[in-house]
Parts: sequence; C-alpha cells; structure tokens
Amino acid sequence: MKKLLVLFTIFTSAVAFAQSTGSVKGKLTDQEYNNEPLAFANVLIKGTTKGTTSDFDGLYYFDNIEPGNYTLVFSFVGYETQEVAVTVTPGKTEEVNIVMTASAASLDEVVVTTSTKRESETALLLEQKKAVEIKQSIGAEELTRKAVSNVEQGLTKVSGITTVQDRGIFVRGLDDRYNFLLVNGLPLASADPDNKIIPLSYIATSIVGSVDVLKTFNSSIYQDFAGATFQINTKQIPSQPVTVVNFGAGVNTNTTLKDFNIDNSGDLEFLGYTGGGRSLPGPYNKDATLGYTATPSESATMFDTSWTPETTKAPLSTRFGISHGQSIYNNGTDKVGFYFSLDYRNSFLTQQGVERALNSEGTAQQDFQTTNYNFSTQKSSLFGLNYKRNNNFNLLFNTIYLQNSSNFIREAAGENNGFTQLNDKVFYIRDTKYTENDLVSFQLLGEKSWRDDKHILSFGGSYALGNNNVPDRRVLRTAGEGEEAEYITTNGIDPFKFYQELENYNVNAKLDYQIGLQKNEELDKYTAILKAGYNYDEISYDFFNRTISVDQNYNGVLPFINTNDPQAFFDQGFEDGYLFYRNTADPQAKSFIDQSIHAGYLDFTKEWDRLLVQIGVRGEYAYRKITYREQLTSINSPYSELEYEPFDISPSFNVKYTLNDVSNIRIAGSKTVTRPRLREILPTTFQDGDGNQVIGNPEIENSKNYNLDLKYEIFPSNSEVLAFTAFGKFIDSPIERLSRATSVGYRTYFDNFDQAYIYGVEIEAKLNIGNVTNTEVLEGFTFGLNGILMDSEASADPDSDEFASVTNTNRKLQGASDWGINTDLSYKLVDKGETNSSLNLIFNTYGRRIYAVGVEGADEIYEKPINQLDFSWNTQFNEKIGLRFTVRNILNEKTLFTQDATQEVQFPEKYSNIIESFNQGVNFSFNLTYKL
Repeated sequence: MKKLLVLFTIFTSAVAFAQSTGSVKGKLTDQEYNNEPLAFANVLIKGTTKGTTSDFDGLYYFDNIEPGNYTLVFSFVGYETQEVAVTVTPGKTEEVNIVMTASAASLDEVVVTTSTKRESETALLLEQKKAVEIKQSIGAEELTRKAVSNVEQGLTKVSGITTVQDRGIFVRGLDDRYNFLLVNGLPLASADPDNKIIPLSYIATSIVGSVDVLKTFNSSIYQDFAGATFQINTKQIPSQPVTVVNFGAGVNTNTTLKDFNIDNSGDLEFLGYTGGGRSLPGPYNKDATLGYTATPSESATMFDTSWTPETTKAPLSTRFGISHGQSIYNNGTDKVGFYFSLDYRNSFLTQQGVERALNSEGTAQQDFQTTNYNFSTQKSSLFGLNYKRNNNFNLLFNTIYLQNSSNFIREAAGENNGFTQLNDKVFYIRDTKYTENDLVSFQLLGEKSWRDDKHILSFGGSYALGNNNVPDRRVLRTAGEGEEAEYITTNGIDPFKFYQELENYNVNAKLDYQIGLQKNEELDKYTAILKAGYNYDEISYDFFNRTISVDQNYNGVLPFINTNDPQAFFDQGFEDGYLFYRNTADPQAKSFIDQSIHAGYLDFTKEWDRLLVQIGVRGEYAYRKITYREQLTSINSPYSELEYEPFDISPSFNVKYTLNDVSNIRIAGSKTVTRPRLREILPTTFQDGDGNQVIGNPEIENSKNYNLDLKYEIFPSNSEVLAFTAFGKFIDSPIERLSRATSVGYRTYFDNFDQAYIYGVEIEAKLNIGNVTNTEVLEGFTFGLNGILMDSEASADPDSDEFASVTNTNRKLQGASDWGINTDLSYKLVDKGETNSSLNLIFNTYGRRIYAVGVEGADEIYEKPINQLDFSWNTQFNEKIGLRFTVRNILNEKTLFTQDATQEVQFPEKYSNIIESFNQGVNFSFNLTYKL
C-alpha cells in the first residue's frame, strides 16, 4: 500500500509539473536543397544553456520549459542565422518551423571553416539512410580526415572496393571493365584505351564535394552496370568568399635523392606537357600512308629526342593547388556564384624487381631483373558558375579539365629465349615511353520546379574532348649491357620508335521529368512519384599508330653499342651511312570506333508509413561500329566495317522497409549489361617491345548481368552505421583477359567466356568506440570497417570448340578475390576551440585473384594480396592554417604475380612460379593548407 502511495505521489507530481511547463518543437528545412530536411543544425534558447540539434528528419524538440517569452536561435555553417520569438504556455507544445537559407555575408563577417552540408560525413550518412537504392558515399570531410589526395584512394575506404597500382578500382571482385562513371549525373568517357573509366587517381579531391558508390541499379542510371556506378559530385559553390592555398611535398624511400633516369625531351617536362619535342617528322605524319625510308643524313636530324636518358637525382615529389569560391550576386531572388580550383601533383618512383614468362612446364622463356623509373604528373581543374532564381530554378555550368602524364623508362636484363643472337650475353632492353592524357569537358545542368515541387524538370548536357598520346616511344634491345653490348635484331624487328594517338569526342544529354502524384500534407512531401527520362551518349574514337625502325646495311660485324649512351652509336651510324630510319606501309595504322546510346526509362516510387518501393524499367539501344583493316591486307584495301547493335531492356526494383527510427532492411534486383573497354575491341596489336603483345577482339559482345542484393543497416547515431549485405550476380558471357605464352613473351587477348556467378556478404561499420563500450575515455576513438567475403565461378562447356584453348574451363572469375578488408582507426587528439588534431591508421588488403586466364595448357596468372598500412596526422591550428602528415605503404610489401606449372617440372630446384614482382617503397609526405 505504501509503495502504491509513493508511486501515485510521483505520478501526480510529474503530471502537475508537466502541466506547469511547456514544450517547443519544429522542423528545419533547407531552401538550397528544395526544402529537404536540414539535419544537424543548431537550435538554442537565447539567454539560457538549453540547446539541441535537428535530427535526420530536420526535427528538434525542447520539453519542460518554464512559461514565458523566449527567443530561439537557429544556425548552421554557411546559412543565415535566424532568431524567432516564441511564447511558452503551460501544458502546450508550440511549433516553430524554419526554412534556412544560404548566407550572403562577406568574408569580413564570417569565414567558412567546415564543410558544406553535402560534403560532411553525417549528412552523407543521412542520405544513405533515406535513399531507396543501396549506396555508400564519401565526402570532402572524410577525404580530408583520411588524408587522401585523389578519388581512388578515397574509394578504397568503401566496402567491397580494392585497388592495385594503376589498374583501377575493383568492386566486389569485378575490375574496371564492370564499372561506370558519372560526373554530376553525366557520363565522362576515358581517353585512355586501357581504362573503361577515367582512372580515379587522376581526379584530385580538391574538385570533389562527394562521391556516391551505387551498388544497385535503378532505371535512371546507365545500363552498363555490374560492379558499381560512381557518381562524382563536384564542389558546391560556397555562400561566403573563401580562398584556399595548399602546398605539399613527399619522399619515397626507393627513389628520393637517388639516381633517377628520365627522358627530358618535352618543352615543359616538369608540368607534364611534351609540346613539340616528341612530334612526328613530316614523312611519317598521320597523313602519310606509304612506307618511307630516310637517308642516313636525313635520319641524323629527323628527331629531336635522344636514345640516351638523362640521369639525375630524384627530387621530392610536390603538390600545390589553389581554390576560390564565392557568391557574386544576391538580391534575394536571383543568386549567382562561382567556384574555381586548380591542383597539380607529381611523383618520382623507382621500382626494382623481376619479370618472367613461363611455359606450362615452369621453364622461363624470359627471366629479367628490371628497374622502372616513372615521373608522373596529374592536373585537375574545375570552374563552376551557378545561377539560382526563387529557389525553383537552378542552372550550373562546369568546365572540368584533367591531364596526366607518365615519363616512364624500363630497363631489363636477363634471359630471353626468343632472341637467338645473344652470343652468351644477357638480353637487355630499355623501353622509353612517354604517355599523356588530356580531357576537357563542358557541362550544363539545370533544374526547374513548380507548384511546390509537384513538377520537377531536370536537364543537362556535356561536350568533352579527349586525347591519349604516346609520342616517340623508343625501344632499344641489345646483347649484353654496358660499353660492349651488341646491336641485335630478330625476325627483322630492329630497335624502333612507336607513336600512338587516340582522339575522342563525347557528347551526351539527359532529360528527366518527375511528377508528384500523392502528397502527405503533414510531412509536406510527395509519397508517390512518377519519373520518365531520356539519355543520349555518343563517343567517337580516332586511333592512329606508327612504328619506325632503325635499319642497317653494315657489311660485317657492327661496332659495339654502349647502353649507357646509345645515342652516340646511332649518331656514328648515321654519319657513316649504315644506319637509317624506315617504316613499311601499315594497313592497321588507322581505325575508327563509333558508339552511341539512346535510352529511355520509366520509374515509379511509392512510400507508405514504413515501406518505400521503387520499380523501373530502362531500354537502351547501343550501337557500335568498328572501321578497320585486317592485319594482312594492303593499305589500298577497303576498310572493313563491323557493326553491333543490341537493344536491351533492364527492369529493376529497390525496396526499403524501415524497421524503426534507426534501422532499415533493403532488397534490390536488376538486369544489366557490361560493355568492353576500348583496348579489348581495338583491332590493333600493341607491342611491348620485349615480345609481349596485347591484341583486341572487335567481335566481343556485351555481357548480361543479373543482380540481387539484400541489406540490413543500423544507424546508432548521426555519425555511426553498421550494415550487412548479402549479394549475388550471374553473368552471361563475361568478358575475360586471356594470356598465351609464346616463344618471345606473353600474348594477351580478350574474349567472351560462357558464364560466371558471384555471391558473397559485405559488412560496413563506422562506430565511436566510446559509445559502443560506454567508456568515456574511449570517446575520442572512431573505428571504421568495410569487409567482403565472397565466392565466384566462371565455367564453360569443356567440349566446346570455342573454349578448347582455355586450360581450366571451371575456375574463379578473372579479377575476383574471395575476400577484402578496408579498415581505419581514428583518434581525436585535440578538439579545443579553433584547434583540432586527429590521428588515423588505415589498413587495406584483399585475397588472391586471377590476373589473366591461362590457355593452351598454361595455368592462370595470379595476383598476390598486398597488405597496405597508412598513417595520417591531421591538424587544424586555427580557421586559417592546417597541416597534414602522412605515411603510406608502411609495410612496403612487393607486388607479386605467379603462374604454376601444369606439367611435371624437370628441374624443381630451379623452379620458381614468380612471373612479376616489384617493390613500392614507403611514402612520407606533408601538406600545408592556408585559407586567405
């Protein structure tokens, strides 16, 4: 009885207290983002210590407030601070809803020191939670925290993604061939024939606001989808003027301040521009169709480049950049702003290792000790101009410029059974190759809404020009190395110069109309939406290559050639009249590829209380025409044309069920296609100089993919997530890289296999250790984990003539690892006033995978895992100065490719299955940022 009396007293007192106080609630929306909820904004009661932040849905709430008159203060970085008076009445809840608008304040009034909404980790987690499709995003804030300087490094922090050196992004074991790239919703074609998408290492984070990784298909993105579609969203235009200058430098333990060989033939070599220094001479230019033999005297002055590299000490790698953005006009109705960014990076890298070519018995056809020197540069630039009117019309014009260069020298010496004129000397090769990629894209994007967003019309288009240039590649081969090497030739293949140029243009457009069919007035949003759209994408490639040999007519034994100064040998030969340049008419010198896509789609989204369903269908007509001459035809033969014009229908569904306020369950399914890289269909033989070749196959067809995903996700707080995904893919006619050993090296080619499947599970976690363990001392620690465990199988009918040459018709899918881990541990060292400092430890690894499929009895070539451990220390001293120190590849593991013998090994004590291995070195760097 006494207990009941106590409980009754407590209850009545609580009711009485509640009736004597009041509450305030409301919702904050973002005018800059079509009145979407504004999360994580600050709400304070002026003159008191009471404060809160808006939640994922923009909602805030104060309870138990004494009656009276108060002023609420609403603030968010980059937005106008608003003050609103409110009267609190006993027993009642007052509602105050606020629309937040971007600030038009000048730099003198405020300086932006944190990222804008779309670039912050918490805002991107909010998007991930609300999105109907399965996706993950990484923004400028997280890219900065993890000390990454380009997009590729940043994406290795996403579950199921790995990358190795210059071979692009692997998603769920699927390599670059299975990915697609959008920039602000528009495709951006790669200028490099060896890459399906632009290598994301070329794109500096200074021009990126965020990157979305779409792992499930929806009808509004392009049908070329199997691994992921990457959506790069360029930097937003800030509401206040802000200028950022950065400078960085780095050291590589293999390279810095050590001897370094470089081909210094360009006009602006440091900046990565070759100019006219490596241009083709007139008799061999692109318009020349017949072969031409130059006289010795003409040969002596025909080229400006040298066969002798310059040896220097490798300096520090460097980086510098500048960006500026501001609003330049705002009258309350019309707003105009711009953003400009320019970033330059270079690096010097020396690698030493081995390269071998093995037959099915494990015997080495080639066995080289190799040293590679590579001076590379990357430039990224963005200029954006944005116009907004009345918050219902938005127009954005972007100019994006990307340029990269590689000044590469490979020196290898050892055994090469394909060359018989060695006279018991080692085979020596020096391959001097300069590569330059340029791309400029002009984008225009717009959006118009009316009738409170019941109707939304989105449109956009872009025009891009790309160029891949390999000018004056020089391949020198000798018997022996040093001062008494012998000039050699095999089967008429002399030392040669090689030129390659690939020009392309890319035009695309999109039109998208969305209508809201049902509106929930209480939530102020449409719960049924119908969307229809059209996409057009056209790419034209113009390919040219030219090989010019150094021929000789010397009677007797040629003089020795000094591999340390081969130019002296050629100068003497030209002067004495026994060396000269020549080429033969090449019917494959030019080829043309035209591709175009016409696509239409329909998408319907319906939202109930907890259920969100999106169903769609997309149809694409993808035309491809390859114009080329066969290898053994004449230069006077007519061009052959090979056309391929499939029409594919891609249905898709994405379903999200909200279990509670912090967790969702999702399921998605779709049918998509995969189109080949340019190199895989280019009807040209690419020579590596040492006997290795890459041959395209113009008859490759698109793969068809069937995708299914199931995901469960929990959001413990606005900065934490824990998610589990199960997925499966069936691929009909997968495109694969095959490798055949020849007498002088490897011949790589491509073809459709029969079928393959992949299935696995992923885990994604971003957790505050203090929250998880309920330990205050650990609250400064944040743990991130992205992991994948999967299996795959590629199979074909072993009795089929089509796959008779493939050694193993049942095996793992080429490029697929069984597992992968990306994890990081962060510690907030200092967080006081304007000063904050954090330490980050980042680890990435993956399981062994097939690099190339073996044929004619040879086994597959396997790629060994690389365990990479990185460290970064980021410090922001005040609102102006920041410093970042990083150490990359701390474990300094070697790349390793292996190929096992499939037949009995005759000399097991001499046998090694290693075909390639290189060290990387440890990289130390610092970067200083200053805000003006």
